[in-house]
Amino acid sequence: MSPPPGLRDLNYIFFYKEPKVPGSGFGTGLANLVAALKTDFDWLREHTRYLQRATEWDRGGRPANRLLSGDDIAEAKAWAARRPKNAPEPTALHLDFIRASEEEAEARSSAQRRQLQERETALRQLEEAQRNRATMARIRNIALVAVTILAVLAGLLYLRSEQQRKLAEEQREQVDQLLVRAENIIWTTIAHMDIATLKKVFAVYQTGADRGDANSMQNLGTLYARGYGMAQDYAKAREWSEKAAEKGHWGGMLNLGLWYYDGRGVAKDYAKAREWFQKAADRSNDEVAMLYLGHLYHNGGWGVAQDYAKAREWYEKAADKGNAAMSNLGVPYANGDGVAQDYAKAREWSEKAAEKGNADAMSDLGVLYANGYGVAQDYAKAREWYEKAAAKGVADAMTNLGVLYESGQGGAQDYAKAREWYEKAADKGDAEARAQLEKLPIGEAAGAGRYAEALQLQEALAAKTEAAEKKREGKSGEETAQALNEVVWRALFARQFTKASTVAERAHALLPDDLTIEGNRAHALMFLGLGKKSKALYLAYKGKPLSEQDARLWERVIAEDFAEFRKAGLTHPMMAEIEKELGVSP
Repeated sequence: MSPPPGLRDLNYIFFYKEPKVPGSGFGTGLANLVAALKTDFDWLREHTRYLQRATEWDRGGRPANRLLSGDDIAEAKAWAARRPKNAPEPTALHLDFIRASEEEAEARSSAQRRQLQERETALRQLEEAQRNRATMARIRNIALVAVTILAVLAGLLYLRSEQQRKLAEEQREQVDQLLVRAENIIWTTIAHMDIATLKKVFAVYQTGADRGDANSMQNLGTLYARGYGMAQDYAKAREWSEKAAEKGHWGGMLNLGLWYYDGRGVAKDYAKAREWFQKAADRSNDEVAMLYLGHLYHNGGWGVAQDYAKAREWYEKAADKGNAAMSNLGVPYANGDGVAQDYAKAREWSEKAAEKGNADAMSDLGVLYANGYGVAQDYAKAREWYEKAAAKGVADAMTNLGVLYESGQGGAQDYAKAREWYEKAADKGDAEARAQLEKLPIGEAAGAGRYAEALQLQEALAAKTEAAEKKREGKSGEETAQALNEVVWRALFARQFTKASTVAERAHALLPDDLTIEGNRAHALMFLGLGKKSKALYLAYKGKPLSEQDARLWERVIAEDFAEFRKAGLTHPMMAEIEKELGVSP
């Protein structure tokens, strides 16, 4: 009996021509012998063993308990990876079996990690809950003591019998002081009180208000406005604040001013807000009321005439009481609003406010140092102040930090950090940051010397800007002109001087008095070889500040532009002549 053909082929190697075996002969036999000697039988045995296990797993419905585990998975993967050249490839079933084993092991490991994390989280939550319970217990005790004091003092305040009236009058001042201290305790801890304690506080204020106590009325109005212990209700808040104000309580007056100023529970009305702020300031010299009066007069509108002198007067009164209005006093001096522009005084007031932790003042100081207003220009100090303001959440400061990182002013140029700060500011709703994010790829392309790409991106953005302005205003205007001016700047570096000149003329037609546009017009004319025209433009504005917002002199800006050109390898013989005529050195 002869063996099966497949087995026979494995057992016999013919070194002669065997008629029953096509292609047999010495050469073929020798090749088959070499192949047999090189065969990795251990690998083939593993092939068979893994295939057997995979087949059992597959026929059994692929249950997880028949998969490989632990080190067996790593060994199987290593086996598949070291397949000899002449060995059969692992089958699809092999690979499915190994992959499923790995996935199941990862799933088990993930489940174990989740269990550990859940256990750790549960422990942390338990510890936190224990700490919170202890904290709440302390707060509740403090609050209940304060509420008890209020209840007792309210009783003392309203002793009306003839026998006790004289004693109550003599003790009124002492009682009032204790009452204020108790209320301060409540307002310090109120945000952490539970509902039950808040309801007790509310009940005490309600009792006091029902008996005609103005302080209780004002506090009751504040509780309704903030929704402490009950649903937020501005109508009731206004009702109780009005009752407190009728009794001469400055807090009720201040609340009413704030609600009319913001339009909370009432139609926004700056005239009424000013009226109530004025009453609160007159009644108690309240610094918050003074600050808002300064805002109203400084900004004007909505029934209040703009009056810089009055704004400064109220800011100064608030600042005398140590209020952050110091930063607001810096603004009129920086802008020349109602006073001679004085950057030194602007810095002085901003520094005073910054020392008290005012974030806006910190941002204002950054602007002063970045632009060299009243101080030597210092981008490092500007960045320092912007970072302090940004840490306190000022979106403008975040945007300005992005500008410094994008331009490399005050440190290394870093587009990633610029994007990071722009995104943080944009998340806070800052429109300028969103615009800077849109322009950032243009700056990145130019910074890498890809000037043609930068120009292409800038042209697309300018077209988008013009379309938006036309849709909104019905025609192209200032926004389009500024966007076109950016195109001119990019075209100069891309050495497309004809395009630069054409676009510059269009920008000039839309905004003829803008000196930034005039500077780029002069540059385009110079590089086109129109020396006489460009020189006339370069010399026409000598000694003039660039704009009301940018106090840099024209000649300084031209010198800075020339420096940028030279850095990019863009030069012209006229540049040295113009610098000499303008009195600036390269």
